[in-house]
Amino acid sequence: MTSILKENRNILVFYILSACMNFFFLASNWIYFWTKFMTYGQLGWIDALGFGFALFLEIPSGAIADLLGKKKTIQVGLIAGTIGAFMISGANNLTTIFIGWLMVQIAYAFYSGAGEALAYDTLVQLKRENEYDVVITKSKTIETYTTAFATFFGGFMYEFWFRLPHYAWGFGFLLGAISAFWLFEPKVDTIKFSFKTYFEQLFIGAKELFSVSLRKYVVFILILLGVYYLYSWGFIRPAIATSFGFYAKEQSIIIGLLTLISAFAIRLVPKLREKISDMGGLVILSLMMAIGFFAAAFPIGYWGVFVLLTIAIAGKLADPWISVVINREIPSKYRATTLSTAAFITRLPYVLIAVVAGSSIQAGKLSIFNLWVAGAILLGIFLSFFLYKLRKVKAL
Repeated sequence: MTSILKENRNILVFYILSACMNFFFLASNWIYFWTKFMTYGQLGWIDALGFGFALFLEIPSGAIADLLGKKKTIQVGLIAGTIGAFMISGANNLTTIFIGWLMVQIAYAFYSGAGEALAYDTLVQLKRENEYDVVITKSKTIETYTTAFATFFGGFMYEFWFRLPHYAWGFGFLLGAISAFWLFEPKVDTIKFSFKTYFEQLFIGAKELFSVSLRKYVVFILILLGVYYLYSWGFIRPAIATSFGFYAKEQSIIIGLLTLISAFAIRLVPKLREKISDMGGLVILSLMMAIGFFAAAFPIGYWGVFVLLTIAIAGKLADPWISVVINREIPSKYRATTLSTAAFITRLPYVLIAVVAGSSIQAGKLSIFNLWVAGAILLGIFLSFFLYKLRKVKAL
């Protein structure tokens, strides 16, 4: 009985961590803080190098989580995030921001695969894995409500003191690091660590993502999570919002409200999956994303709020939807590694594009950049259908 209570506690802590990792009080204003100490061109390089660092951490962090324990991986990541966030909060130069940003990337990389994998493995141990879609949907809902709350108040914090939203962001990591000590490692498919099994885990876990059962979804994983990551985690969203005439305070209100709307939409994922096939749902969301970026290329002023809403709903629905698809298709002992591989793939576009995006914005060519993104999404959809038809023909 005590063991079951401990394991159930994992789900509760997972929900707490879902909130702590989304204390984005800086979401509507960080770009104005950072550009006090750098140009948009330099910001593109800082973002590219920071996310590139996180990119190369993703797969190893997943393997470490599978082999050494997901709890320890989460703890180390959150401690690093706390240090990095407070470094950025007090920074007075580009170098300090850059070093702090690298520390924060450790937190996101270590948590990305380990957090969801720990929750799923806990449910497997409790023989309740069929509840995962409900748990992950609730987690994403908590993330969204937290983001909405933090974003809304972050704009007012920025008006009071431009560093305050960043300090509040750092407090979220600190609270998460403390909460992580209440986690318990689920005893599902544990593997004794060795360098041999470490590299085997890397290879097999990455291979799982491209298995026959998941192959048809890979393009949509890249499109939806990759483009939404490009939009929401970097400077693209605030730059687009600024082009519509929305600045720090306006963005805090608009993005906060749009995030709340997205939270309600996320709760529909289980019902939507009952009525729409996974492939059909991902196609629809990809088209929504393309339409959003296409419309963002035009000077539509305050009507741009609908552009922000379209992209937000597409990205927010895609996140739990894709997570369910991946977790359903892969074995438990490779789950964290495979999730981290998926994170690796979806972050790749931003690392490659951030420098170009920064230069485009600095040169006043954001609209052209948005058209290129919309075109790339449509090309990806076409390519996916072409390969799908080709495989069906070969199978005949």
